[in-house]
Amino acid sequence: MHVLTRLNVIAAAVLEFRNAHMLKWSGDFDMTEDEQRKIRERDEIAARVAAFRATQEKFKREREEYFVSTLDNARKVERPSLWP
Repeated sequence: MHVLTRLNVIAAAVLEFRNAHMLKWSGDFDMTEDEQRKIRERDEIAARVAAFRATQEKFKREREEYFVSTLDNARKVERPSLWP
């Protein structure tokens, strides 16, 4: 499974768990609907930021792998000798 897809699944599960338990918490703390909405939005933003960071890390790894492989390929090329 793709890294971003896995993170989206995890983020969705976290949000679902949080939202499922929000109703239980709202009765205990007398949270308004607006406060609940703000908490859900913060959780969604946090999940999106985590997914973005994971994507950026993946891009960084891919750039580093590309650099290493390109450098290795460049070193394998035989160059003509300047000295006879």
